[in-house]
Amino acid sequence: MSKREWVEECGVFGVFDTAGILSDAARISYFGLFALQHRGQESAGIAVNQNGRILCHKEQGLVVEVFDDMTLQTMRGHAAVAHVRYPSSDEAGYDSVQPMQIKSKSGQLAISHNGAITNAEEIRNHLKQAGAIFQTSADFEVLLSLLARNRITTECIEDAILQMMAEITGAYSIVILTNNKLVGVRDPLGIRPLVLGQLGTSYVLASESCALDAVGAVLIRDILPGEVITISAEGVSSRFFVPEETARKQGRICIFEFVYFARPDSFLEGASVNESRINTGRILAKEAPCDCDLVVGAPDSGLAAAMGYAMESGLPYGSALLKNRYVARTFIQPTQLQREMSVKMKFSVLKPAVEGKRILMVDDSIIRGTTTKHNISLLRDAGAKEVHMRVASPPVRYPCFYGINTPDQKELTAGFLSVEEVRQMIGADSLSYVSLQGLKSSTAGIHCGHCASCFDGEFPAGVPAKHKDQIHRIHW
Repeated sequence: MSKREWVEECGVFGVFDTAGILSDAARISYFGLFALQHRGQESAGIAVNQNGRILCHKEQGLVVEVFDDMTLQTMRGHAAVAHVRYPSSDEAGYDSVQPMQIKSKSGQLAISHNGAITNAEEIRNHLKQAGAIFQTSADFEVLLSLLARNRITTECIEDAILQMMAEITGAYSIVILTNNKLVGVRDPLGIRPLVLGQLGTSYVLASESCALDAVGAVLIRDILPGEVITISAEGVSSRFFVPEETARKQGRICIFEFVYFARPDSFLEGASVNESRINTGRILAKEAPCDCDLVVGAPDSGLAAAMGYAMESGLPYGSALLKNRYVARTFIQPTQLQREMSVKMKFSVLKPAVEGKRILMVDDSIIRGTTTKHNISLLRDAGAKEVHMRVASPPVRYPCFYGINTPDQKELTAGFLSVEEVRQMIGADSLSYVSLQGLKSSTAGIHCGHCASCFDGEFPAGVPAKHKDQIHRIHW
């Protein structure tokens, strides 16, 4: 990965008991984080409200490595916020582990953040000139600094948040714990997901509905774009940075959540992630048919789309590739060497299933092409007569500035190669991608629109000033 700074994709979680009798908010958060582990595997943390005092435990590692039963037993309290994160090449180490805490004139505060603030550098420089001191390069520290400054002029945390939202641009979902409240915040376009659930007298906020299922909570709804939702002893209330009546209509959730990041059993903005992936495979079969003997999916994120392709085409569906589930996702690995080694350890092939056959492999996306090229080579070495490639997303031609850890445009395979050149590079007999319109239509029942900036380069929430000249429009 290049030296460019990226804010990693993360998972956030929060719980608050309005009755004030819950004592194991940290343990509930632990199970919530475990369900969100796919969103971040570098570090984990939980901050708990213990009789008005916020205590935090966080470390680098998986959720099960960071927390044990003894730690959770000491973190007693009725409210908590939690976080998991992915690594980035420039923001690694303990200083970037969340939740982040501050103590200010208005009391303690802990924050967990998913997304990216596109004008963070300008705000940071402005705050430094006013005397602010920063310990990290992370966006969440800029948010905390703004909140601490804004709280000087208001005793209401919601007013401070709305003022902060007027100053920042980008995509974000945030959960904030104070001494008496849990507050959830979603960016004005709703690019990053955030959902609300209920568990008895407690309310839960999470990046995905699968985390609600894990703790036994019932999904109530998605937090609206631009909504600031407050959970306290008085119950649940909301304020809005954008007009409530048009918030959902103007919303644009990240479509890559459906392609890759979200867990299949999650529902986002009313749409089933698993069903959307199956639908994409069906659409892909209509748009790019293929004469072959067997449809297989690249595990795990290509499996649902492969099933959809087989259903629609009437072709046999089967298994060909096996995945070592103890190897992390490869396109997120910080260096090319690490990615290549991970790929070699990650997959093996079922030779009897492919020998002498024309194979059609479906994957969710092609980022750099390292994994795809390796898998096609594996299939050929196992005796496949032909290997055709179908991709359940359009070519990824642009980097993401909204919280997904993707490479620079010059490192994206589709950012500088045509479809035919990509086909030659990965060694496939044929290559086709689903259309962007086809992908969008796959999210049946969705309540809002989509952000598809990594495919179309629109960037509705803006681009960091220092990177605007690095975006090159592509027209094949």
